[in-house]
Amino acid sequence: MGGLFSKKSHSPKNCEITEQDQAILQLKTQRDKIKQFIRRKEKCMERERELARQLINEGRKDRALLLLKKKRYQENVIEQTLRQLDNIDRMVHDLEFAEIQQRVVDGLRQGNDALKKMNAIFDIDEIEKLMEETKEAAEYQEASEISALLSGQLSTADVQEAEQELEQLLASQISDIKLPDAPTHDLPEVQRGIGCSKY
Repeated sequence: MGGLFSKKSHSPKNCEITEQDQAILQLKTQRDKIKQFIRRKEKCMERERELARQLINEGRKDRALLLLKKKRYQENVIEQTLRQLDNIDRMVHDLEFAEIQQRVVDGLRQGNDALKKMNAIFDIDEIEKLMEETKEAAEYQEASEISALLSGQLSTADVQEAEQELEQLLASQISDIKLPDAPTHDLPEVQRGIGCSKY
């Protein structure tokens, strides 16, 4: 009964958490904590600066100097923390990039294996023979289709026109052949019997 509205339990594929995933998670968690720490310190420094102004106005310079020294110390701590934050960001980036590289290499390896298997299946001589048979079959099919078209759809008049066109093409080829010029002067007569040798 509740099949339409109930959730099916799907076990997601590749749901394993690797050491690399855990390391990235820990680094990102640490990064977020460092950012929160920096924000708290900056707010604290701003309050102490305002307090130092008030102390100066009240004439308590020694107390204001102490607060400004404390503020300066916190600025140094923030600078060190920012450097650590940069290192963490760089590490996260390097780990993520290494994971991408690993996926690319795995993909290339799988593709190479698949290609080797496909090449092992096909023999080059067999492929060439198959291609030749396909070519012959296509030529035969084309000739059969042309014959069927010509025999079924041409009238006697069409056939006669095609034959006349063929004769015209042949005649134009004959006229294109260069023959030597015919002589225009009379040929000398040959005397028979004089100077002829018998064999």
